[in-house]
Amino acid sequence: MVVEAYLEARARLAGVVGNLVSLARETDESPETVETLQTLSRSLADPLLFVVVGEVKAGKSSLLNAVFGQEFCKVDVLPATDKIYVFKYGETEHDVAVSEDLTERYRPIPFLKNFNIVDTPGTNTIVASHQEITTSYVPLADLIVFVFSVVNPWAASAWEFLRLLGNRWKKNIVFVLQQADLRSPEEVEVIIKHLNQTILQILGSSRPIFAVAAKKALQAKLKSNPPEGDLWQESNFAALENWISQTVTQSEERGGKLRSTAQTAQVVANSIQVRLESSVDLLKSDQEKLGTIRRSLEVRKGQTLRQVGGFIREMEMAYDNCRERGEKVLEERLSLTQTFKMIFSGGRWEKDFQDQVEKDVRTKVQEQIEHALGLLESDLRGIWHDLQERVQVQFDTKRQVRAAALPGFLSQRGIILQKLQLTLLEQTSDAKIKEQLQSWFGETARWLRVPAGVAAAGGVFTVIAALAHAAILDVTGTVAGLAAAAGTVYAVLRRRQILRKYRQRMNEKRALLAEAVETQLRNAITAFYHEVGGTFDPLESFCVAEAHRILPLRERVDEIERSLVELKQQTGS
Repeated sequence: MVVEAYLEARARLAGVVGNLVSLARETDESPETVETLQTLSRSLADPLLFVVVGEVKAGKSSLLNAVFGQEFCKVDVLPATDKIYVFKYGETEHDVAVSEDLTERYRPIPFLKNFNIVDTPGTNTIVASHQEITTSYVPLADLIVFVFSVVNPWAASAWEFLRLLGNRWKKNIVFVLQQADLRSPEEVEVIIKHLNQTILQILGSSRPIFAVAAKKALQAKLKSNPPEGDLWQESNFAALENWISQTVTQSEERGGKLRSTAQTAQVVANSIQVRLESSVDLLKSDQEKLGTIRRSLEVRKGQTLRQVGGFIREMEMAYDNCRERGEKVLEERLSLTQTFKMIFSGGRWEKDFQDQVEKDVRTKVQEQIEHALGLLESDLRGIWHDLQERVQVQFDTKRQVRAAALPGFLSQRGIILQKLQLTLLEQTSDAKIKEQLQSWFGETARWLRVPAGVAAAGGVFTVIAALAHAAILDVTGTVAGLAAAAGTVYAVLRRRQILRKYRQRMNEKRALLAEAVETQLRNAITAFYHEVGGTFDPLESFCVAEAHRILPLRERVDEIERSLVELKQQTGS
């Protein structure tokens, strides 16, 4: 069909512009830009307007049928009246009388979606009704076809109408000599010369004239697509169609509109493309900055965790000092004099002793813990403020990481300290130590009572023997001395054993306490850095989500850009 390449380019451009409208909405282009694209898209759908001028029986119906490749105009479709008929597409067949001289005919013929055809009266009355044609249709016409029959090419009405048009619209005018197969080539040549002379007289310049046999062209088209064979060659229709297609496609009204629409769309596409590229670059930059910050946090986390070892060693030293003081007190309690007092004493000083040791340990160790927490808090607070400043500098204000609130370690320091105090209380308050001391001391007392009793008995017997006989004195004195010596040796050995076991037990508790405090501190530090890292999770998630959203959009705009470049080349830009 005629202008098929133009219609394909227009349909493709309409699809590209439609995609660009959707893309513009998705990328938050301004409403004005979207409206401009929509207006361009709607304007592309305007049908081509062909105005056909010719006398009755000039072959206009056959020409239109051949141009559109189907039996469009039957014998009674273009009536020989004084009215102007405009053929348009309609879902149902109906006529609308627009005025006394103009009737619109709507027909369910597919090609009328792309073409509106104006058929003028075939008599001299065209001059009387020329105002309707020249005002309403000629300025908008993509093509004005003057049809002459080879049988009677001298009709005057068409020439009169051409004089009314003048030079203003001559670029869109083509002359067709119909039914050329009814005359010899020589006769056709003579007629063409006559038509050309008349055109020169009226317009002042020549215009293309095509001699065709429309009925043969239609027959050829109905037989094959694309048309071929003798009938098509004899019709000489190919040259006419090529000229129409080239003229319409390259005209400012149609081809120019395609190029202009493609150019406008390309400007919008380029704008979107630049914005998307900028967004992609910004996302990459943000992700690189986030990666740098996270790596920096990992390094700082390792440094902070290494500080815990120093805090624990200081706490252990404070603990050992308390233990050593306790051992001195215990050593005094287990002196020989105190041991013999313990033998017959009913008091239980072990509990008071261990309570004092525990109190001493809690006081000293807690001081170390509070000192460590103070240093740790100062360090982490510095890290936090440094991080805030870094965020302010590296991220723009619109997408800045919100960091107003302190992380949990800093804002809940009291809670963490309370947890550590509870841990300290749990680890230093050990009923087992008290029970063990009572057991050790009770056992010692029981064993010491034997030699002490023997020594005491020996002393009594010595007194009695001294009063009775010197020999007995020697025996009893010896027994008492041996008993006293045995008790003393046992007391010394037992004291060493108790001190050793006490130290061992306290060291075990120190290890447990150090492990518990270290765990608490490490958990608190880990939680702090986890929370700091979590501050960047929304931005990181945003970057990932935006990348998934933008990359397909960028691929779409790239494809639109390529299509627009091809269309501009296709339409002769």
